[in-house]
Amino acid sequence: MRLFSFFNNWLLKLILQDQYCILCATQTKNQQICHDCNTSLGYQTPSPNTCWRCLAHKSPAQLICDNCHDNQFHFERIITAFNYEFPLEQILHQLKYHGKIEYTNLLSQLFWSRISQQIQSLPDVIIPVPLHVNKLKIRGFNQSYELLHEFKQLNSKTLIIDAKRIKNTKSQANLSRDARMHNIKDAFVINDNLQGKYVVIIDDVVTTGSTVSELSRICKLQGADKVEVWCLMRAL
Repeated sequence: MRLFSFFNNWLLKLILQDQYCILCATQTKNQQICHDCNTSLGYQTPSPNTCWRCLAHKSPAQLICDNCHDNQFHFERIITAFNYEFPLEQILHQLKYHGKIEYTNLLSQLFWSRISQQIQSLPDVIIPVPLHVNKLKIRGFNQSYELLHEFKQLNSKTLIIDAKRIKNTKSQANLSRDARMHNIKDAFVINDNLQGKYVVIIDDVVTTGSTVSELSRICKLQGADKVEVWCLMRAL
C-alpha cells in the first residue's frame, strides 16, 4: 500500500508538475524554494565594517583587516552568495552528510543568482575545491563541483579544471591558525598551466580561509595572475 501511494504521488507530480518548497512546503511552480523563502535568505552586504577582501569584520579605520594581516591570504578576494546560517546551512548539511543529491539544483541556482550580481567579468578558469579520493568514495560526489550546475548551463565556454587533493587532511574546525596552515600545506596539485589566467576557486563554505588560500597559492605557482574565491556561504 505504501509503495502504491508513493508511486501514485510521484505520478501525479509528474503529470501535474507540482513542486513544493523544501523549507515551508508551500506549493511552487517547478521551484524547490518559494519566493518568500528565497528573499528571506541572509547575505552580507558591503559596509565600512566589512573587509572587502576576506569579508571579516574590521574597524572602518583599518586599511587591512587583522584577519588578512595574520593569515597572508594568497587570493585577491572572497565573494560569497550567503551567510552561513539557517536554513541554508541545513540544506547543505542534508546534501553533504545525508546524500540529498536532489538539493544540488537548488543550491547551484541560488549560488549563481547571487554571485552573478557581484562580478563584472567571467574568469578564464574555474577550479572547484577537490575532495581527497577517500572522502569522495564515501560521499559519492564533490559538493563544490555540484554548485557549478547552473553556471555551466549558462556559461558553457568557461574552462573548468580539476585540482587533486593528495593529502587526506584533518578537519580544520578545531585547529589553531598555525595548525591549520600546517594541516593544509601542500595538500593540492594542479597540473594545468595557468600562466596569466584569471582563476576562480569554488567552495561550498569558507570558514578560516586556509584551504582556499593554499589552493590559491598553488594556482599562483602555476602562473595565475589573479585568483578569487566564490563560495556558497561565508562562515565568520
